[in-house]
Amino acid sequence: MSLHHQDQTRFTFELPVVDHKKLKAIAALAGISLKELILGCLQENLLSENVPNEETIRVFKDTDEGKNIIRYKNADDLIDKLGLK
Repeated sequence: MSLHHQDQTRFTFELPVVDHKKLKAIAALAGISLKELILGCLQENLLSENVPNEETIRVFKDTDEGKNIIRYKNADDLIDKLGLK
């Protein structure tokens, strides 16, 4: 479904030049426009209707309370303990 001009609004914001260049590069590598990249990120992250399930909510609560957190000395320690070496 195509949106007509009256169904849209303009949104302008400032960001550091370095971040703008990174976003443009990511969009170019993905073969999409900067507008498509930003709208896609908004849809997937902020405008998504996905609702966390009970397990996810429990894990968020536990980590907020400092429960059931596994700590690793560094990335190598994590990889070792996950058995990925």
